[in-house]
Amino acid sequence: MPPIQRILSLVLAVAICSCNEQKPSPDGGGNSSTDALPTEQTSGGSHPELHASLARLPGQNALSQRCQECHKEIHHHWQASDHGQANRRLDLALDSEPFSGQKFTTPSENWSFTRDADTLTVTANEKSHHAGMVIGIKPLIQYLVSANGGRWQTPSAAWDPAKKEWFDVFSGDRRTELDWGHWTGRGMTWNTQCAWCHMTDYRKNYDLKSDTYDSHWNEMGVGCTQCHGHITEHADTKTGCLIDVAKHKSLKKNHPDRIFDNCATCHSRRGEFDDHFHIGDTYGDHYQLQLPTLPHLYYADGQIRDEDYVWTSLRISNMGHKGVRCTDCHDPHTTQLKLPLENNTLCMSCHAGGTNGRIDGASIIDPATHTHHKADSTGNACVECHMTNTTYMGRDPRRDHGFHVPDPQMTKEHGIPNACNKCHTDQDADWAVKWTQEWYGEKMHTPERQRQRARTRAISSAYNGQPGSVDALLAAHAQEPNPYWQASLIQILQPWATDPRVQYLGRVGVSHKESIVRSAACMILEFSQGNGPWIEPLLQDPVKEVRMAAAWTWRTHLSEQSAILDELKTSIAFTSDQPSGAMRMVQLESEAGNYLEAEQWMKKAVALDQTSAGTHEYYAILLGQLKKPKEALDQLKIAVSLDPDNARYPYLMALTYAELDQKDQTELLLRKAIKLDPRHHRAWYNLGLLLAGQNKVINAIDALRRAEEINPQSPDYPYARATLHLRQGQKMAAFEACRTVLGIDRNYQPALNLLRQIGNPNTP
Repeated sequence: MPPIQRILSLVLAVAICSCNEQKPSPDGGGNSSTDALPTEQTSGGSHPELHASLARLPGQNALSQRCQECHKEIHHHWQASDHGQANRRLDLALDSEPFSGQKFTTPSENWSFTRDADTLTVTANEKSHHAGMVIGIKPLIQYLVSANGGRWQTPSAAWDPAKKEWFDVFSGDRRTELDWGHWTGRGMTWNTQCAWCHMTDYRKNYDLKSDTYDSHWNEMGVGCTQCHGHITEHADTKTGCLIDVAKHKSLKKNHPDRIFDNCATCHSRRGEFDDHFHIGDTYGDHYQLQLPTLPHLYYADGQIRDEDYVWTSLRISNMGHKGVRCTDCHDPHTTQLKLPLENNTLCMSCHAGGTNGRIDGASIIDPATHTHHKADSTGNACVECHMTNTTYMGRDPRRDHGFHVPDPQMTKEHGIPNACNKCHTDQDADWAVKWTQEWYGEKMHTPERQRQRARTRAISSAYNGQPGSVDALLAAHAQEPNPYWQASLIQILQPWATDPRVQYLGRVGVSHKESIVRSAACMILEFSQGNGPWIEPLLQDPVKEVRMAAAWTWRTHLSEQSAILDELKTSIAFTSDQPSGAMRMVQLESEAGNYLEAEQWMKKAVALDQTSAGTHEYYAILLGQLKKPKEALDQLKIAVSLDPDNARYPYLMALTYAELDQKDQTELLLRKAIKLDPRHHRAWYNLGLLLAGQNKVINAIDALRRAEEINPQSPDYPYARATLHLRQGQKMAAFEACRTVLGIDRNYQPALNLLRQIGNPNTP
């Protein structure tokens, strides 16, 4: 069974405050509020299902209001900030303008937005949905609508408050209601996709049996307690502070990495183990970070590609590695920069003198001579060259926090964007290479730049399936000082996990001081035997991300009654409202031989994502294990209809028809797979076996040779060819084929046996 790809799916904190005691507001204790909405929102009763949902919403800033007596100015700035307004109730005084009868059309829907007395209505393809909550204030606003099962959905139509117009966050991507990513689907369910980063003390509270949410939070928006800790009923008698210091002892010294971890809970792309993170916790105890290991998420040099947020980029940057943290540049209360970007003031706060007072070692830069551009020009701005913008959600430009050096040479070699050509769109990469070489020739050839280029070339080679990638990746790893890049390189090495050198890397990695590396090492050790002594100790690792990686790697060896298996299942089940979580449960149960349980999870995964060809493929594999080949074919036919150019699906259909002993269909589909992908070596191999069974030996040998040429690392292919040569009486050819096998795997027993047969004088 092929392994399922792991779904690994600026909350800033500052010093502990001191506040005078203040009586809690009615919903300040953390229970779901039943306080009434403003009269204008609740009167009329024309939409009872909407009002029932809204009536359960806690107050806007109930907890944070208690802090303002001592922190009026901070509270004032925070309340109007992106954090303070991350999520709020509908306010007809603020929200009527977008609902003044406006209309627009996307490839998927015809939209209109209207107000009827106290109700704001979003209509998509003549289906009406009533708005109830709002997320964001700039550069876009999204209006949430209530749905069945306690869900809140996020329409793909968003409001641009600057241009006063509606627009499509999918930028013209056509999606149907069957798609997971359609705005009515689970990919746009606020409870699981948005809420943690827009609310305070949020709990998803998903019930698997009923497929419903009973979500709970203490406050809308990102409030004080999300970054400072729980509020007590009574203030501290010595300090007057309402923050429960006893629960947050780790924050007494305001450790920058603890604050940094708190920022990461929202500003990173990650998989979730739970939603119980509190300021002071370790990030890896609640999340598994998505590293730059997938080509659709990051470019090979680490530049952002998909919506990756910023924390990983900072982690893999030289600045992040040296200790630069979010609050060095950003004010968490205003959510603005601490210093302006104009005249490079913010950047020069470190790079003018080589230190910011906390961290030393920044390179000293004079923009006038370094940039080779006029003052006040775009090319003179540090961020335009080292933090380029990528626009997400149609209108939201975000800067890459990897602080990359523009390198047009990598554009020429690997198609990776560079800042020079992003600005000078009328010029090509050769032009940019010429000028970077003329201006920065020596700097582009320092050992550091050469190391970074070697890493980029190695990762790009691996992404493109080039021979020799493993050697380049191993060499890059040996030179890499940043543990987040080390972990990334280890994960990218998974296709070569059985290579002894890669296995050694995994075995060494399990003792690394950084949990991100230990976790990655577990992923490598899954694919080879005899790794128990290295994996089993990590089942007791103090960091959950490592325990979960080790448990997944060792899952087929775990007792059904073990605590670690229960922890693993609980962590995966937390994401079972999404197809990725359901699919991991399918794999877990099927590998344990619990096929009926696996099928129930599989049905849930398909229901959550009906248009994923890969989901139907895996269902077909499971049905094959359940000895239901005809039903498996039905699933593969759906997969083919969804992804007709993928050679894997006709290949799997061919294997299924072979099981049904329908040789004509088997051959037809194998040839179709080869036509779609001439380098599909398994299809060539199976075609060779099929032709051999039909006594078309010469054609079979030719097919097996093609498989060998494409994948010279498999001993199965030359061995199968050796048996056919021997059948033809070609002993020398059979002998040479066996030598090829043993050159790949010297302990390949079938080849050793065949050599003995060849050496037997009685063998014809």
